[in-house]
Amino acid sequence: MPDFSGIHTSLLQLHAFSADQLQLFTTRLSIKKLKKKEFLLKPDQISKSLSFIITGGLRFYTNTDESELTINFFTENQWVADIESFLMQLPSKNYIEAVEKSEIASLTLKDLHELMDIHPGFRMLNALIANLTIPTKHLAALNTMSPDMRYKELLLSHPDWINRFPQMQIASYLGMSPETLSRVRSRIA
Repeated sequence: MPDFSGIHTSLLQLHAFSADQLQLFTTRLSIKKLKKKEFLLKPDQISKSLSFIITGGLRFYTNTDESELTINFFTENQWVADIESFLMQLPSKNYIEAVEKSEIASLTLKDLHELMDIHPGFRMLNALIANLTIPTKHLAALNTMSPDMRYKELLLSHPDWINRFPQMQIASYLGMSPETLSRVRSRIA
């Protein structure tokens, strides 16, 4: 049985759920283990669930004409989904891939709606979904900040990512080539 304490903590930040409500929520979850490089979602698939990362790390990315563009990374105690595909139930254009061996707990859209119907407090789960939108601050930084500033911002906001994820993927997230990232790291070190 997985440890649901991280999920409970996440939910309790949204609403004062009772122990029974937390239990009701966790009974709706399905647990899945992902191997490194295994996909949770690929283009043309519909994102059918909202997933909580119990252990591991995932990368949310898309293909552009030139290369892969990493949109975000997700690690333990975070929720992940292609939010547009999940809410609209339309085929995704993106990938969600395990960068590390991972264990996730997933809740289907159907179960999410049923929980909201059972108890009004579960409507607070909409806040989880709002947190999955692509941060406009990051998108703006790609267009307005220098490579050095983008890297410094990453060091401040997610220092753990630097050694956890491959440099090629970090460079993709920062909107630069691996060679540029290498030069930036040398300057800042």
